[in-house]
Amino acid sequence: MVQKENEEKKDKADEEESFFNKSRRLRVLKFGIVSSVGLSINYLIVFLMLLILNIAIFSPYFWSSKIISSPDFLARFFTDTDILFSIWFLDISRVLVSQAVAILIVMIYNYFINKIWTFKEQEEEAEFNTLYQFIKFAAVGALGTVINLGLVYLFYDVIGWNEYLAITIGFVVSVFSNFILNDIWTFNPKFGKKKTEQESN
Repeated sequence: MVQKENEEKKDKADEEESFFNKSRRLRVLKFGIVSSVGLSINYLIVFLMLLILNIAIFSPYFWSSKIISSPDFLARFFTDTDILFSIWFLDISRVLVSQAVAILIVMIYNYFINKIWTFKEQEEEAEFNTLYQFIKFAAVGALGTVINLGLVYLFYDVIGWNEYLAITIGFVVSVFSNFILNDIWTFNPKFGKKKTEQESN
C-alpha cells in the first residue's frame, strides 16, 4: 500500500516536472482556441474595413445607377485594390491598411483573453506590468508572423504544395511557437512580481 502511494506520488511529481505536463497541455488547447477565434475576427475585420473603405472611395459614384447596374460592380467593389496613399517608395493599398487595423485589434483581443483565461494560473502567481507584458506579447506575435509567412513561402512558393495546406501548416506552427514563447517568457511568473498568499487569494 505504502509502495503504491509512493509510486503515485513519484508519477505525479514526474508529470509536474515534465515540460508538457497536464496544465501546459490545457494551456496549449486554450491558446489554440483563442488564436483560431482571433483568426476569424481578423478575416471579419478585414472584410468590414474593405467594405467601409470601398464605400468611401466609391461614394461619388455609389448611387449612380450606371455603376450599380454594371455587371462587374460587385467584383470591383470587393476586390479593387487601388492605392490609398504612398509613403516614400511604398504604395499603401486598402488591403494593407485593413490588415494592419485587423492585426492591432486582434493582438489586443488575443492578449487580454489569454491573460485572463489561458494563463490565468500564472497571473494569479505574479503581478505583471501590463504595458511591458503586452510589448513582449506583441514581439512574440511578430516573430510568429515571420515564421508563418516563411513556412507559407517554403511550402507554397518553393516546394509547390497546395496554398491552403501551406497556410494551415504556417498557422499551426506559428501558434505553437507563439504559445511556447508566451508560456516561458511573456506570462512566466519568474518575470513578474511574486504575489503573497493573501494577494493570490
